[in-house]
Amino acid sequence: MAKRDTKSRILDTAERLFARSGFDAVSLRNIIAAAKVNLAAVHYHFGSKQALVHAVIARRLRPINEERLAKLAEARAKAGRRPLQLEHVLDCLFRPLFRVQADPKAGPTFGRLVGRVMGERNVGLHKFMMSELAEVIIQFRTAFEAALPGLPREEADWRSHFMAGAMAHTLCNADLLARFTGTDADASDYESTVRRLIDFTAAGFRARVSPPPKNARAKRKPKRT
Repeated sequence: MAKRDTKSRILDTAERLFARSGFDAVSLRNIIAAAKVNLAAVHYHFGSKQALVHAVIARRLRPINEERLAKLAEARAKAGRRPLQLEHVLDCLFRPLFRVQADPKAGPTFGRLVGRVMGERNVGLHKFMMSELAEVIIQFRTAFEAALPGLPREEADWRSHFMAGAMAHTLCNADLLARFTGTDADASDYESTVRRLIDFTAAGFRARVSPPPKNARAKRKPKRT
């Protein structure tokens, strides 16, 4: 029991410090001082700072991704042979994430932690994130293709990119809405946030595909020999 408590204390402390100051700015020495443990305990449970960073992120992200995939599988089973509705796919992607943000205990730190992951140009960290998200990306890409027949792959990729930006900005910067507009952005009301984000991104996915500019079309034409 003591070992488990020590490990949890290290994870909680590291998460708080990483969210507040960034991954590179926080040392193992900072973590062990704040957690009131010795360096041997960190090495015993995690082995290295990089492994600790990965454990902090995985502890929050893996349950979210597992729920996302479970909800998508359930939605597919209910749909049967019918195509999935776009809004249902988006709900499976967004809801587990914003439910965690609404948790008064973990939510505020989680949002800042995701912001650090998105903002820091750490190649190793981004590689780890891609490995954690690999199955989610595969399954949801297939679901978006099924829900949006006829949308070219390149266009779907761009719109998924914009969707991810809107999702991350909403998660990490909800306070900006209240600060700059006065509109209440209460994180606990995640149902309203999810509904609005679904409406916004679904409209973006269904927007008319504009033809490329004339100069872009000219560049794509093969040269005659």
